Amino acid sequence: MKYIIVLGIQNSGSSAIHDYLADRNDCEIPFGANEFKLSVDPMGLHNLYLNFYKNFSFMSASNASYDFLNYTNQLENYSVYVSQGIKKKLYHKNFDILSKNFIDKVTKSKFYGRPEFSNFKISKFENFLQKIKKNYYSFFPIIIPQKKEKFIIEAKKYINNIMENNLQKKLKKNSNIILNQAINIFDPIESSNYFENRKIIYVTRDPRDMFSSMKSHQSGASPCENVNLFIEWYKHYFDNDNFRKNLNHKDVLHVKFKDFVLNFDKENLRICKFLGIKSKFKFKKNNRLFDLRVSRKNLTKYINYLSKYENNLIKKKLKKFLQR
Repeated sequence: MKYIIVLGIQNSGSSAIHDYLADRNDCEIPFGANEFKLSVDPMGLHNLYLNFYKNFSFMSASNASYDFLNYTNQLENYSVYVSQGIKKKLYHKNFDILSKNFIDKVTKSKFYGRPEFSNFKISKFENFLQKIKKNYYSFFPIIIPQKKEKFIIEAKKYINNIMENNLQKKLKKNSNIILNQAINIFDPIESSNYFENRKIIYVTRDPRDMFSSMKSHQSGASPCENVNLFIEWYKHYFDNDNFRKNLNHKDVLHVKFKDFVLNFDKENLRICKFLGIKSKFKFKKNNRLFDLRVSRKNLTKYINYLSKYENNLIKKKLKKFLQR
């Protein structure tokens, strides 16, 4: 199977590319229009890998494993809006079981103790209960991880199982699975090692339009109130050698939002060639997500939303990133 991961920072226009691919009848969308953040979130899969192998100590690995299980346990009951007033669980039932089985398979051995930092992982009430139960010094699992190669193999199986569990069907070998924001934007190559046969589409957008979208939507995880902070934040993403290195990787395709919207036929051919899928296709009949007309309306949005000062400052400080 093939994983197609669409990546971009907030208000980059990456959702338009994701929705276009998701609407194709030759693509599967286990999470619909929602983002799949299990790998990239702070208590997620990639953090687990880093603490097992890159920043290893018995305490950091054990803490990451403990946090991962708590996180996935809560995710099983996490709901998102699928239409106005209607919510649905993001993960299908049995997700928690899949996660526990995965941790068992990447753990070589474990024993129980009470490292000092574990005192901050539980409430005073839980602390009191442990004293009553007489397991005060043996409640926290301290683990010895499996080898790195074993982790990668099991992580790929785990991800595949999640997709099939959410879709409630067995995936074929030629399935194209579309995921939105599934990997670390600063480290897209290593953080995507858990996805079989992956291809990454990296979307960028004119910073003026990005800032205007942030201001109009009041984006919660971005500096939408201060143009100077926005410029500093934007440069941290894009004005570095690591970003340029990632764009040149054979499994990464850089798509400019402006080009995708204004030259759709040409960009469609380029995207399909990169992904190894047909450029001529049929859209799914129901629940369409992609609308090119709406995306076109979001071009040059900054004209109506930015002040003259904000516009000129971004043009000056981020000149090489403008998409004219």
